Amino acid sequence: MRAMVFAAGLGTRLRPLTDVLPKPVVPLFHRPLCWFALDHLRRAGVTDVVLNTHHLAQRVEEEVASAPRIDGLAVRFAHEGTLLGTGGGVKHAIAVQSRALGREVADDDVVIAFNGDISFAPDLHAAIALHRANGALATMIVREDPDAARFGAIEIDEEHSVRRMLARPDGTLRATMFTGVHVLSGRALRELPDEGCIVRRGYVPWLARGARIAAHVERAPWRDLGTPREYLAAHLDVLRGALAWPGLDPAREAVHASATVGASAVLRETTIGARACVAEGVTLERCVVWPRTRVTASARDAVLAGAHCVSAL
Repeated sequence: MRAMVFAAGLGTRLRPLTDVLPKPVVPLFHRPLCWFALDHLRRAGVTDVVLNTHHLAQRVEEEVASAPRIDGLAVRFAHEGTLLGTGGGVKHAIAVQSRALGREVADDDVVIAFNGDISFAPDLHAAIALHRANGALATMIVREDPDAARFGAIEIDEEHSVRRMLARPDGTLRATMFTGVHVLSGRALRELPDEGCIVRRGYVPWLARGARIAAHVERAPWRDLGTPREYLAAHLDVLRGALAWPGLDPAREAVHASATVGASAVLRETTIGARACVAEGVTLERCVVWPRTRVTASARDAVLAGAHCVSAL
């Protein structure tokens, strides 16, 4: 099974951190953020994945290459000289992947498209089963959210078919929020625009013509790591046990083995990256310290990356 991971965005809400590293490869417990999507996809049966790149593209490739190995998963990259949007990005990336494999995606094949900048582990087997059972052109993985109407509701019926999207809900349908994870048929891939938004230029026209769009409602925890506050919160979730990941040991991994921490330094709910150095007498409370960062002053509720100390309040 194939997949595509979105990794081309600019990550403007995380600046200045994303001036150093693209959002999909900012570190989360010593792994690039998109590594978690890759790992989850492999455990769901994906064997070949392609990431689209644009902003600091070389850094994306470097960080993914240096991340812990995921056995059985081939990883490719599809560079975009000009941002193609989510719709164009999927279409271009899968075309690059198809050329490398020497095989096009068949009409009844499925391709998973996964946002590379979220913390999320949906039941992909259930989503694919729903997609196939309904003969859907595409399936959106959605979640319950009280703010769905505010951010663009995906309205579904009792049979888990999408009936309306991006409109003001009137209470006649179940309003949900899109998670940024899709199950796409080969037919859907061929109908995507060369540029533009996959929702507005893909799903909206499909729905208007009566195509079957399914919705898998997922209850797994979902977090958008798009702001410093959310980015820090994800680390705290792991440290506090609210977010578990196979093979990740927060107690053992909070401080990277290659980091140096002064004997008199105090760390509270803090992660220290590879080859970082925390000076004597420093107190860090609810902080994320990036690799190779030297910390000489105390901080609280912050992300420390090189010369940057970004408040996460």
